[in-house]
Amino acid sequence: MAIYPPMNNYTNRRPPVPGGPAIPGYGGDHGNGGAGGAKNLLWRFGCHLRQLDLATFNARTLRADEKILELEEEIDKLRWNIIGLSEVRREGSLESGNLFYHREGDHLSQEGVGFIVHKSLVNNVVKIGSMSTRVAYLILRITKRYSLKVIQVYAPTSAHPDEEVEEMYEDISKAMHSSKTHYTVLMGDFNAKLGTRENGELKLGKFGVGQQNRRGQQLADFMEKEGLFMMNSFFRKQPHRKWTWSSPDGSIKNEIDFIMTIRRQLFSDVSVIARVKTGGDHRMIRGTLNLNVKLERSRLMKSTLRPPRALIQNPENFQLELRKPLSVPTRLQCSGRYE
Repeated sequence: MAIYPPMNNYTNRRPPVPGGPAIPGYGGDHGNGGAGGAKNLLWRFGCHLRQLDLATFNARTLRADEKILELEEEIDKLRWNIIGLSEVRREGSLESGNLFYHREGDHLSQEGVGFIVHKSLVNNVVKIGSMSTRVAYLILRITKRYSLKVIQVYAPTSAHPDEEVEEMYEDISKAMHSSKTHYTVLMGDFNAKLGTRENGELKLGKFGVGQQNRRGQQLADFMEKEGLFMMNSFFRKQPHRKWTWSSPDGSIKNEIDFIMTIRRQLFSDVSVIARVKTGGDHRMIRGTLNLNVKLERSRLMKSTLRPPRALIQNPENFQLELRKPLSVPTRLQCSGRYE
């Protein structure tokens, strides 16, 4: 794996400090590979609504430096904070104002995943890692209490055996359940067609396209298991703004790149960005997240104070619970601080 910090070609309020040798990281936290004191998002936004733009893009190849510079010129025209990359096919460094991270494939001619993080958020990156050449993850500090995990995926094509696909989903599951965060977003090129929603299928919205294939069924089963919503399908778009991959002659167009999350209300929009053209056969997808931390804190408090459903349904047990003496709050809790 490789992490290339930003060059000193811009003014940085809090310069990035590398974390411990075991876990590559920038900013956010003492221990766990982070450096203390980086609070850019907290400093900029206080405790109000935050908006982040996450994008995923199969770049086909970024092996040559010219390809990366071309991509940076394209995204410079867009609104974005983090871009997940598939098929990076690269080794070597990059001179850029943004943070570029990638995990090389087993062969330079294929695979590889990574991220580009906007220079304004570099100090909020707590941890970057990978489970394999097809699954990488990034953890971004939102506030002292809340953080966001972004997982980028590049799935095997239909030419690869099902065993490789199953291994990839195992790696995704490991990435989702390691380093617990409040928000998790999964995105990338899944090389699968989920199609339109069928009866009783709640993880897809009303606006899917095409017909589900066998790899799409594997993905749908994984989404059901992990409680993931495919957010592309929850926003109505014109047909020409839905497809994400096109055959070389343009005769076949499919939706195989997705953005997913466990918290469906997290996204206010997911759109295909058609104007990013770097010579590949995929189109970029961008999702806009609205992170209302005050609302999340209110929901957390309500869920903590609300009696469990089993007690409400059984009045006798509920009455017994009410008769129990109240626990004395600790000094830490009384001070309004939580670890």
